[in-house]
Amino acid sequence: MQFKLPELGEGVHEGELVKWRVKPGDAVKYDQPLCEIMTDKATVEIPSAFQGKVGELHAKEGEVVKVGQLLLSFEGAGAAQATSAPAAPKEAPSASVAKPSAAPQAAAHAAPAPAAMAAPAGSPATRVLAAPSTRRLAREQGVELGRVQGSGPHGRILKEDVESWFSGGRAVAAGAARPALSRVAPSGGEERIPLRGLRKKIAEKMRLSKDHAAHFTYVEEADATELVRLRNMAKELGGKTGVKVTYLPFVMKAMVAALRSAPEFQAINSTIDDERGEIVVKHDFNIGLSIQTEDGLTAPVIKDVAHKSVLELAREIQQVVERARAKRLTREDFEGGTITLTNAGSIGGLFATPIINYPEVAILGFNKIARKPVVVEVDGREQIVIRDWTYFSISLDHRVVDGAIAAEFMKVFIRFIENPSLLLLESF
Repeated sequence: MQFKLPELGEGVHEGELVKWRVKPGDAVKYDQPLCEIMTDKATVEIPSAFQGKVGELHAKEGEVVKVGQLLLSFEGAGAAQATSAPAAPKEAPSASVAKPSAAPQAAAHAAPAPAAMAAPAGSPATRVLAAPSTRRLAREQGVELGRVQGSGPHGRILKEDVESWFSGGRAVAAGAARPALSRVAPSGGEERIPLRGLRKKIAEKMRLSKDHAAHFTYVEEADATELVRLRNMAKELGGKTGVKVTYLPFVMKAMVAALRSAPEFQAINSTIDDERGEIVVKHDFNIGLSIQTEDGLTAPVIKDVAHKSVLELAREIQQVVERARAKRLTREDFEGGTITLTNAGSIGGLFATPIINYPEVAILGFNKIARKPVVVEVDGREQIVIRDWTYFSISLDHRVVDGAIAAEFMKVFIRFIENPSLLLLESF
């Protein structure tokens, strides 16, 4: 019998087979994950529409497969259901990636995975609640997940639990301690890792950007003292409702305020259509946010920034970061971007030269904030004071934006950063 790739969502006709979750000879149950497919950075898990034994796999990891293409052969029950798209799948207890649905939007609002019932002793490892990355770590460390005590929600096993078990820590198996495994020192040589999945998409996107856009970067420094003070106040308010307030909402509001302050800055909030030879000026402000995940960098879009409050943006950023790291972003999360914001400040570094998210023409880099002595003028006299200081770097497509425009834009943007109370005067 044959199992073909089912529908992945409206307008999605193909995807990259990132990973097989089964192998020939495996016994498969209904709704068991068969493989992971990546489409435009949204990874979906393909559930089984049959019950039986896997015969032959007809596609390789890293291969682009089309809807309706033969994925695998099998023997067993459920053959009549296997050649057509399955019904909306139930959420698998161990899934950490989005399931395909009638439309990608449905996946964006998928409910959290329900708690699995406690597995009896000797149950297979696939019954254990754990993300794919955690399972991979366990395999690499030689740790049997069924013997690890999970500390996450509903007993979910986290990476920290696996690492603790490996190092002889607190995890205990069926009431009996297990000796720590000894680490083997590297023996030199090399390792070849296939370029696939999100890393492959990143490579393609970066190469496309460098091949088309004429990059240049402009850097400016800023006194962030007032921004730090205002953010601390907002952080306290947000904490009362469970919202984590970072600096990013303030930076986004400052970006919009600066972009709207002069007609010549409109080109910065645009995309370029190389095929038609047109600059597409955007009148909405949809800011892509670069997020680092375990698989690489991704940039979902925070839409309609101009009409959202700082706390609304903070809540949305918090949610999208959580979904990105849980691999639950959908196609809609990446649509409509007009300019991108990347933040390396939590890692460190003075400033960077970010690569434009083509076909956009600009990306703003936000870097670390640090305390430093600076010279300021107080009552006509120069004094050395301690201030919160930072740098911003903006990369632009020189085909669309001239250096003078970039400098003027950054001057206005920095004014809003240094005086964030001015944002209250903007008519959004």
